[in-house]
Amino acid sequence: MSKPPMTEIREDAQSPVARDLGNWTTLLRPPHLAVTTVLAGGTALHAINIYLVTAMLPSVVADLGGLRFYAWNTTLFMFASVVMSALVPKCLASFGPRNSYRLAFAAFALGTFACAAAPDMAVLLVGRTVQGVGGGLLVGLSYAMISATLPAPLWTRAAGILSAMWGVGTLVGPALGGAFAQWGQWRIAFLLLVPFAIAVALLLRSTMPGARAGNETAPVAYGNLALVAAAVLAVSVTSLSRQALVNFGGLVAAALLLGLFIHRERTRSRRLLPPTAFTPGSPLRLLYATLAVLVVASTTEIFVPFYGQELGGAAPLAAGFLGAAIAAGWTVGSMASAAWTDKARLLVGIGPVVSAVGLTGMAVMSWPSASLVTVLLWAVLLFVAGSGVGIAWPHMSAAAMTVGETPQEKNTAASSITTVQLVATSLGAALAGTVTNLTGVGGNATEIGHSAQWLYGTFAVIVLCGVLFAHRVIGERSRKHTEAES
Repeated sequence: MSKPPMTEIREDAQSPVARDLGNWTTLLRPPHLAVTTVLAGGTALHAINIYLVTAMLPSVVADLGGLRFYAWNTTLFMFASVVMSALVPKCLASFGPRNSYRLAFAAFALGTFACAAAPDMAVLLVGRTVQGVGGGLLVGLSYAMISATLPAPLWTRAAGILSAMWGVGTLVGPALGGAFAQWGQWRIAFLLLVPFAIAVALLLRSTMPGARAGNETAPVAYGNLALVAAAVLAVSVTSLSRQALVNFGGLVAAALLLGLFIHRERTRSRRLLPPTAFTPGSPLRLLYATLAVLVVASTTEIFVPFYGQELGGAAPLAAGFLGAAIAAGWTVGSMASAAWTDKARLLVGIGPVVSAVGLTGMAVMSWPSASLVTVLLWAVLLFVAGSGVGIAWPHMSAAAMTVGETPQEKNTAASSITTVQLVATSLGAALAGTVTNLTGVGGNATEIGHSAQWLYGTFAVIVLCGVLFAHRVIGERSRKHTEAES
């Protein structure tokens, strides 16, 4: 019986040729520059759109009405994104990379036009759903096409750039959306995304293969996909409530649905994740668990602006950029870490520790009437928390891309990174809402300070679980490597 494909966190000594191929200069100049632009551009478009809409939504609702459907703008967008990211292998097998990208850009542009022209909340929600279809495909395709369009020595750096695009989105989105909302021109902000999408789409002919991957088919596990989608919908809907019991019920329902999903993944022939994801002894399941824990920890950024204003007295704009500190750390950590391919296992191991240190510091330092010095220290600690995620992310993403013996299996492994990330984001956001509801986020300054301490402390403990997962991934990799040599 053949052994399952091995998930490798590579840190082998490279030849001079490999070292020459695997540097930033090679990735960011022809012939790879155009490919990198498409991969990064699709992810950046999705990320900027998320944070741009978040910043503009109060103004949009003030114009269109429909306040009771406020949160559904995010719920439907995330729901569509999760579903479509899981369908990336099917799209690649059916349409090929180039046409799959065209479909993604077309859906995103169509949804954006609908949002810009929306006369009421109903049309806006339809536009946001279509945007989610395009955005989920764009992000999933970006990871799936790294291994198909770039040489292996560049995979880690390419994953680092994709990771960094989320930081770019967190910085550009709020600034752009906030500015146009303040000017009363939120529709123009939507329309500005369209020429960006068209510009990136024009590079597809010269960068993406047009043919499908052989004669392979990509059967979709629709039952498993429905369970994941239902879990995301459960936590998204219940997170709208201000009742902690309802929030907790959503988390329990999601946990049960995901438990059933895992059971089906282990026992059915059709799966969403790679066949080795739940194979005994496979490090891939631990790798996904580490990715999920790090993403969950980063969702504390949702409440950072609120705590910045309530505890630190920061102005809304300053508090917004304080919330971007985690994303900035993620970006810098990814770009710096991606160059250290020979230290991959070490970096994956210390990433969760670094993130936990930052969150623990926030739990200790969150108190009412914080001084300017304390607020600046918060920014540093949040940056540290984000950098821990970034340090580990490129190497784990590149490791997942080594799974599989066929193009379809590799596409599934790569696009699953996006599915895991989006599901973990939804779960983390709901958990953060539950913790804050339980600990008095709506009370006086002292209670809000306690709420912040509970939130950061709880998520510091969660991210420490990533240390255990990462250690087991590294240990499994070392054991298999020793067995192979003997």
